[in-house]
Amino acid sequence: MEIKCPNCHKSIPTEKINVSTDVANCPKCNEVFKISTIIDPSLPSDFDIRSAPSGVRFENLPNGFRIVASTRSPIAFFLVPFMIVWTGGALGGIYGKQIIEGELNLLASLFGIPFILGTILFGSLALMTALGKVVVTVQNQKGTVFTGVGYIGWKRHFDWNEMQIIREEKSECSYPGGHSNGIVLEGKRRLKFGTNLNEERRYFVVQSLKYKKR
Repeated sequence: MEIKCPNCHKSIPTEKINVSTDVANCPKCNEVFKISTIIDPSLPSDFDIRSAPSGVRFENLPNGFRIVASTRSPIAFFLVPFMIVWTGGALGGIYGKQIIEGELNLLASLFGIPFILGTILFGSLALMTALGKVVVTVQNQKGTVFTGVGYIGWKRHFDWNEMQIIREEKSECSYPGGHSNGIVLEGKRRLKFGTNLNEERRYFVVQSLKYKKR
């Protein structure tokens, strides 16, 4: 597998790579680094890519693969009812009265803006915990990460060949329906996703990506 310098991103010649000492030297910029910090191809001995946990699906594609992981979570039983009450109470109380009376209250409308923003934010979280998914697709060395519901969501593109680091980024922070923990792909650019996956699904996605990168 090709190894690139983390500093100048140029390919390292084979003679400049010493696997036994875990050291590589870039002749272009004279950067010396540990190979293990660039990519960790190691996999747990008990990992089986054919045994995906509930909520995850691995598919082989022509010249590539796809991983589909659900972001559904039991917290949806709290967030969805909360959003219904929030939307009906807050927005209905502020804007519903204006619509019924046919009169615009500028002060009340401005007061309601933070509630609209809160509805968008918590509504997105609620939908992701009820119906969301993360899809990683790599085909012909071109990759995409999709996060969303159905066909609506955020799609990011990356070059599979350039991604040299595949790891799970740990964090102590969390939020309703998710965590700051995420999956990180690093090469010339850094891509983080999967913060709304539970630990088991996130682990499988990380190990599957490492498996396919070997």
